[in-house]
Amino acid sequence: MSQTQPEDPASRMDSMFLNRLGVAFLLSGVGVWVCYAAGTAFVPHTAPAKPAFSLPGLENKPIAPFMAHADVERGDALVHQVCTSCHAVNDGASDGVGPNLAGVAGRQIAGLSGYSYSQSLKGQHGHVWSDQALSDWLTAPSRFAPGTRMSLVGLQDPAQRADIIAYLHTLGDADAPAPAPQPKVTP
Repeated sequence: MSQTQPEDPASRMDSMFLNRLGVAFLLSGVGVWVCYAAGTAFVPHTAPAKPAFSLPGLENKPIAPFMAHADVERGDALVHQVCTSCHAVNDGASDGVGPNLAGVAGRQIAGLSGYSYSQSLKGQHGHVWSDQALSDWLTAPSRFAPGTRMSLVGLQDPAQRADIIAYLHTLGDADAPAPAPQPKVTP
C-alpha cells in the first residue's frame, strides 16, 4: 500500500490567492485610469499664448539686407550639403522625399502638383515662396508650419539662408513674385 504525502497548504494556489491577485490587477488598472482622467480634466492640453522664452537666433529677421551680399556659389555648396539628400534641384527631375526645388522661388507654397504636402503646408496654400518666406522657412520649418514632415532643424545664420535663396533663384523662378501677404508664422 502506498502512502500519500499530505499537501503543503503554501504550495498550492487556492481560489482566495487568485481572487486577491485579480483584484490587485483590477484596482491597479482602475487607479491608473482615474489618475489619467483627473490629469486630463484638470490640466488643459494647450500651448501657452506667449512662449516663456525664445531661443536665440530663431527670430524672423528681414532677409533683404543679407540678399544684397548673397553668394550663389556658397549657396550652391550649402544646398548640395543640406538639401539634396531629400530634394531634387534639376528642372524636370522627379521629387525625392521632399519636392523638387527647381522653380521654388516665387512658386505658391504647397503649389507643386503631384507632390503630397503635409497638412501644415497645405494650410499655407495661396501664399508665395518669397525671399522672406523662404528665409522664415529655413530658420525653423517646424515653427513656420507646425506639423511639417521636413526634418531640418533650421539654419540660424541669415547669411547662409540668403546664399541658399540666391542659389534657388538660379534654379529658375516661378513667375516674378509679386508682393504677397506674408504667411502666418507660429511664434
